[in-house]
Amino acid sequence: MAKRARPGMRRKAIVLRDIDPPGTLATNLFRAVYNPVVQAWASGAERIIAAYAATVSEMTTDAPADVRAEIDGAAEQINRLVLLLTPDLRRWALSVEGYVRGRWRGAVLSATGVDLQTVIGPEDARQTLANYVEWNANLVADVSAQAKQRIGNAVFSGLSQRKPAREVAKDIREAVSMSRARSVRIASHQLSSLSGELARERRREAGLEVFAWHHSRKAHPRQDHVVRDGKLYTENPALVGKKVDGIEVRAAPPADDRAGVKPFCGCRERAVMVFEFDD
Repeated sequence: MAKRARPGMRRKAIVLRDIDPPGTLATNLFRAVYNPVVQAWASGAERIIAAYAATVSEMTTDAPADVRAEIDGAAEQINRLVLLLTPDLRRWALSVEGYVRGRWRGAVLSATGVDLQTVIGPEDARQTLANYVEWNANLVADVSAQAKQRIGNAVFSGLSQRKPAREVAKDIREAVSMSRARSVRIASHQLSSLSGELARERRREAGLEVFAWHHSRKAHPRQDHVVRDGKLYTENPALVGKKVDGIEVRAAPPADDRAGVKPFCGCRERAVMVFEFDD
């Protein structure tokens, strides 16, 4: 692609525009996929609280089994719900792909005058999208399983200690609240992770082998990521050690420490179009 750039350019490299997905895409994932599960547990929690109140007041031989049945019943209902969320996950993944593709097209057009509209499409990212759909399906199931475990712990710890219903109700509702907060964090990270992976794929497809690290500017960043800000990297060993405008090209970080991969990392990798390396 670099060879198709505007002739006569004296710059040795151009850093393409950043692809920074809007937070609304994370909100969309939470609302469409994670929140239905959280809300289902919120509804189930009230039934479990009522069952606990009845159980702790009676404390008959069958009473603990009754509240266990209420927990298991809520979990079964939510497990069925999780299976129905896959189409929503696919729609969300496609919306992220469409956003990244549009921004990538605009960045390339701005830098080179080349319009990629007719040569790139969602089918190029089919496997990545499928991976993220499956990943999120597992994450949603895990959010539900963790909520069940926390609620169960609150209930049976309460029964063993004969805690008042109001105290256990507080613990149960707190378990639901924790699931909600975790879901929001997951949705945010999944957006950062998927958009970063899609941007990497587009860069590789275009034959651009150098990228610049862009630190997220978050309040509590990983210090090694801060140090990488503005530095150039490559996945091609043959380019390691070369320089562009005096900046040395380094080996790319390990796959498990790329931008957006680690939990809640908001860093990004900006494609660099290199026309000429330093002598």
